[in-house]
Amino acid sequence: AIADDTVVMFTADHGDFMGDHGIMLKYLLHYQGLIRVPFICRVPGQSAAVRSELAQTTDIGATVLGLAGLQPFNGMQGRDLSDSEVAAPGDILIEEDSIIRMFDDVPGDRVRTLVTDRWRLSCHQEAGWWELYDLENDPDELENLCGNDRVRDVSNELVQRMVMRMIDLQDRSPLPTGRA
Repeated sequence: AIADDTVVMFTADHGDFMGDHGIMLKYLLHYQGLIRVPFICRVPGQSAAVRSELAQTTDIGATVLGLAGLQPFNGMQGRDLSDSEVAAPGDILIEEDSIIRMFDDVPGDRVRTLVTDRWRLSCHQEAGWWELYDLENDPDELENLCGNDRVRDVSNELVQRMVMRMIDLQDRSPLPTGRA
């Protein structure tokens, strides 16, 4: 039967606020209602399992190739979620750029967000503001802790992790053949 040899995947490109924080539809605010999307994958011959580690949409391509027995191409981002030997990342980076005017007179915005199991840090480059939420103690993301002295060390560590993740995700191909 076709179900015996067909991998089925279900996901979405993003969530919608649908009233969360008084917002409708997609917006440049990376609240959990927007960035947490379902990913369901049925693989013939494998029992059902629920995994809770962080993952990204860039992982889907690598997973499809892995399930097909193919290697990812040079420079491809993402990890094969079907490979249990590949460790889950401690954080994920979300990058969103918009040309649409969202906040007063700011012409579009560029947002970078780092998410860990406990924290979400977002930088709104054009608008010039930051968000920091403790997802463990504030799962609804109601108290922006950015600038709060009691989490200054956490904030600094997250900014450093964000920069390192951005560097890590830059395209490294084609590889240079020499030094200038």
